[in-house]
Amino acid sequence: MIGLNSVNEEEKQALKKPIIDACIKSARKNGRSDAMGIIRGALFLENEPLSLDTLAERTGYSKTTVRSNMSYLENVGLARRVVCPVGKTRRDKQHRYALETDTEAMRQAIQSRAKAEVHSVLQALIQVEKNLEGHRDAAEEMSAIMLKTRQFYEETDRI
Repeated sequence: MIGLNSVNEEEKQALKKPIIDACIKSARKNGRSDAMGIIRGALFLENEPLSLDTLAERTGYSKTTVRSNMSYLENVGLARRVVCPVGKTRRDKQHRYALETDTEAMRQAIQSRAKAEVHSVLQALIQVEKNLEGHRDAAEEMSAIMLKTRQFYEETDRI
C-alpha cells in the first residue's frame, strides 16, 4: 500500500474529493457556506493537526475565513484546537487544528445541538399557546396539533 506521504498535494486533494464533497453537502444542509465544508474536508486524512496558514494555503481561503470557520467547528464540537511547540523555548507555540476524533465528545456535541433545538421549539410552543389565549376558535382548531407536537418534543427532550 502506498502511504499518503508519497502522494503529492494535488493527488492527495483528488483522493479527498469525495470527503470534501460530503462535507460541503453537510455544511449546506446546516445552512453553512461551502467554505465550511471545504475547510472541514481539508482536515480529513491528515496525520497531524494543521496550522491556520496551512489550512488557508490548502483551501485558498483567507486566514480570517479559515479562523472564523474553525471557531464555529470548535464551538459545535466537530474540531479541536491543539497547541504545538514550534521553537526551542517553551513559549514558542502555535495553534493547529484537527477534527474531533473522541466519539464521546462528538456524542455530547450532537446531543447538545439537538437539545437546544428541542428547547427552542418547546419555548415557541409555549409562546403560541399564550398568543392563542383569547382566540377561542383558533385555539380549539389548533389544540390537537399543539398537544401532539408538545408531546413529541417533550418525549424527545426526555430521550
